[in-house]
Amino acid sequence: MNLKNKELRHVTVSVTEFKYDQSTGEFTCYANVKNIIDHAGDRTVDGCFVESIEYHKSKGTMPKQLWMHNPRDLPVGPWLEMKEDAKGLWMRGLLSKTSMGMDIETLAKDGALDSFSIGYYVLEEVWNNILKCNDLLKLHIKEVSWVNWACNEESLLQGIKSHIQDGELPTKAELREILKSVGWLSKREIERITFAYQPTVDEDAEIKALKELLESSGLCG
Repeated sequence: MNLKNKELRHVTVSVTEFKYDQSTGEFTCYANVKNIIDHAGDRTVDGCFVESIEYHKSKGTMPKQLWMHNPRDLPVGPWLEMKEDAKGLWMRGLLSKTSMGMDIETLAKDGALDSFSIGYYVLEEVWNNILKCNDLLKLHIKEVSWVNWACNEESLLQGIKSHIQDGELPTKAELREILKSVGWLSKREIERITFAYQPTVDEDAEIKALKELLESSGLCG
C-alpha cells in the first residue's frame, strides 16, 4: 500500500449505536456511517473500508485510538476489531485504565462525548456527477479519534471564527459556511453574497462586517 505524498484527511460523525460492557470495559460503535455527504463534499461508499481492514489484518495491526487526532499524546486504548457492514465502519474497542481513558469512559457513558472522527488516506476516489459529491472508493484508516464536536461543520466553523477574530479574511467557501450557520439567510441569498465577496478589497471593512455578523447572530464567543 503506497501512501507516499498522500494527505491525511478527517471526517467526523456523531457516535452511532454506542454500547458499553461494564464487566469488560469494552465498547462497540460505528466510527463512520456510509453514504452521508460531509462538509467537504466527500461520501464514504460501500466497500471503501475493505482494503484497509484486510491490510491491517495482514500486518497484525489496528488503527490507533486517539483523543482529538493528537499524535503526540498517548493512545486512549486499543481498537480490538473492525469490519465494514451495510451501515458503515463498525468497531470494537477498549478504553485503557489511564486517567485519559477513564475520563473518556465516564464522559461517553454520560453522553457528554458524542463524536468520532476517522483519520484516513484516500487511495481511490471519483466525482459523483449526480449527487455532486466526491465518492471515496478506497481508504486506508490510520486512526480513529474521540472528538468534542458533533459534526465537521461545527468544528470548521470554530476555526473560521478564530481566523476572523485574528484579523484574517475567510475564503469564499468559509464565508459560505458562516452564512449557512447564521440560519436566517436563504440559499439564494448566500450564493449572491459569496459571489460578490472579494477578500482582497478593503480588508479592514470586510473583517469588521464579519465580526459584526458573528456577534449579532450569537456565534461569536
